[in-house]
Amino acid sequence: MAKVKINGKVFDIPVGVRFGELHHEIEKAGIEFGCTDGQCGVCVCTVKKGLECLAEPSETEEETLWRIGEYQEERRLTCQLVIEKEGCEIELETD
Repeated sequence: MAKVKINGKVFDIPVGVRFGELHHEIEKAGIEFGCTDGQCGVCVCTVKKGLECLAEPSETEEETLWRIGEYQEERRLTCQLVIEKEGCEIELETD
């Protein structure tokens, strides 16, 4: 598990689970989801802390971020995030 703070709300999220699978719970933190598969770009966030704990972006995620003009290391699609390391603290923020 990892502690994930999203727009001030804290969630315990298991390692290896894609955040898009938890979208019904995570939406309570004010993140909007469209497709949950990395195609629409609605759920763009800034990783304020814990980027090193997350899996690298997939090719689909990178392509979407480029297409919508948001490609930067700390900008990610919330639905595509996967925690790789146990016990991390991660902080995300939406615009």
